[in-house]
Amino acid sequence: MKKANYLLAVLTVMALFTTSCGKDGQVGPAGATGATGPTGPTGAAGAPGNNGTAGATGATGATGTANVIYSDWVTPAAYTTTSIFNLNHIYADISASKITQTILDHGTILVYGKLNGYNPVIWPTDQVSPLPISISYKLTSGGITYNDTFSALTTLGNIRIEFVDDQNYYTSISNAHQFRYVIIPGGVHTLNVNFKDYKQVQQAFHIKD
Repeated sequence: MKKANYLLAVLTVMALFTTSCGKDGQVGPAGATGATGPTGPTGAAGAPGNNGTAGATGATGATGTANVIYSDWVTPAAYTTTSIFNLNHIYADISASKITQTILDHGTILVYGKLNGYNPVIWPTDQVSPLPISISYKLTSGGITYNDTFSALTTLGNIRIEFVDDQNYYTSISNAHQFRYVIIPGGVHTLNVNFKDYKQVQQAFHIKD
C-alpha cells in the first residue's frame, strides 16, 4: 500500500513539472535605462604627423616708389636780388618740409629745372635737366657771350634756387622757370639709375608729371 502511495506522489510531481515546462511565458516589459557610467581616462597622444611640403616661392612684386618723395613743378612767384662781390645773385626759396636732418645726412636730394623763361632757341620749352644748369649764349650776333648758372642749395626744410649771370646783365629774371625736387631716403636702391637722365629717374621711382 505504501508503495502505491509513493508511486502516485511521484507521478503527480512529474505531471506538474511537465505541464509547467510545456509553454514559454510572455516577454516582460523593458527595464529602465541605467545611469551613465563615469568618463573613462584620456587615451595616450598619437604620434606626430609628417610635415607637409613647402609651397612654391611667389613671383617678385612690382617695384614701388621705395619711399621716394617728389614735389609738383613749382614756379617761384618772385625772386630776391642781392649783390655778393659786386655780382648779382638772384634767388627764390621753395619750402620743402620733407627735407629733414636725416635726409641731409644720409639721403639724396635732386632738383630739376624747366627754364621756360628763356627764348626756346636758348632753352627748348619744357626741356628738363638737373641743377646746376649752365647756359652760354649771345644776345646779338658777334656780341658778348653770357654764361648763366642756375643752382640749388638745400637746407633743413628748404631749397634755394639761385641764378647768377657772369656779365651782371640781369637784376631780375622771368618767373616762368619751373623746378621740382626729388628726395631719396638713405638705403633706397639707386644702383644703375642715371640722375642726370630725368626720364630714367621718372621710370625708376614712378614719378608722374
